[in-house]
Amino acid sequence: MDYIETWKEVIQRPSDFFRKMPTTGGYNDPLTFAALTYLIYGLLSGLFGRGIMGGMYGYSGFREFGFATAIGTAIVAPIAGIISIFIGAAILFIIYKVLGGSGTYEGTVRFMSYATAVMVVYWIPFIGWIFGLYEIYLYIVGGMFVHDVSMVKSAIAVLLPLVVIILLTVIAAMFFVSSIFSAIF
Repeated sequence: MDYIETWKEVIQRPSDFFRKMPTTGGYNDPLTFAALTYLIYGLLSGLFGRGIMGGMYGYSGFREFGFATAIGTAIVAPIAGIISIFIGAAILFIIYKVLGGSGTYEGTVRFMSYATAVMVVYWIPFIGWIFGLYEIYLYIVGGMFVHDVSMVKSAIAVLLPLVVIILLTVIAAMFFVSSIFSAIF
């Protein structure tokens, strides 16, 4: 696997990449790609996102950042990232099946692994969230080809968990606020 060429193809030509991507063949190549991506993300995020630049995302409770933070983040990021891919793939696989998708769990893990390509630039302060939106687009395109569904169905599959999480958060916040008001009054 040529990491840089694969990364460029995923970022620059996602439709072509996911159309040609094999949906079988094991987990090794896609998870290696994802692990390397998370490693790069961890190092860059640890050094620049929160590290050398002094915590641009706000005070984190630590006074000193630097190389040790970057190394720690680089170790944790690939492990947590791979675990999240397997869990996220299980959730998306079920949703795609409900929506009539014909793909496999392995294919779902594969497209999600390659969609992590955006993590290489995700750490950039103030504009990283834009790449997060692009990652959602990569999920939609990857799922569309892997599960052989329309872009609308793929978007529903990808966005549904996000909508559910937002709704549950709003409901929990409403219960929290109402319990505070009931305790006060």
